[in-house]
Amino acid sequence: MRDIVLNTTPHLATLWVLLWPAVAVALLRAADVSMNVFRVVFVVQGRRALAATAAGMEAGIWLAAAGIVLSDLTWARAAGFVVGVALGTAIGVELTARLKLGMKTVRIYVHIEEGDRPYLDGHDVARALHHAGYRATVFRGEGYRGPVDMVLSTVRYREAEEVLALARSVAPNSFAAVDNSPHPAAAGAATVGRV
Repeated sequence: MRDIVLNTTPHLATLWVLLWPAVAVALLRAADVSMNVFRVVFVVQGRRALAATAAGMEAGIWLAAAGIVLSDLTWARAAGFVVGVALGTAIGVELTARLKLGMKTVRIYVHIEEGDRPYLDGHDVARALHHAGYRATVFRGEGYRGPVDMVLSTVRYREAEEVLALARSVAPNSFAAVDNSPHPAAAGAATVGRV
């Protein structure tokens, strides 16, 4: 029994020597690709200092991973490289979504109701948003079933759900669309998305 344990130990040691660099490469690439996702978000938002910082970190981490792989290219290290890229992309996208970085443009389409019901239009939604401290602009248009108001509000990502809920409390039959807004408010706007 003792001989079996002693004979398997060298195999485990060999396996560990083969796998630890692959695991290290996968973790390094996951970190570097996650930084790449953040860098892209910061570039799109015009945050130069954060984009440059993320780019520097990304390059340093990539260099460490590439050094391990290129020092002795094996199938395990190559696989770790590939797995790390996929994992890093998933982690980076998930983190940016959870951190709710950036701005969202909320468009609420309100069918203008006339006739038997009380008159309701986009200005009612805009007033409710203004009262809650959000900026909103109303555009009049013609839709499939008649006149429509589009209420447009660009807010922080984390405020988009609140704006939608407020709009639907005023106009429950409205249609809404939320888009990424690649650019934040103008420089110097201390209260982005607020009045």
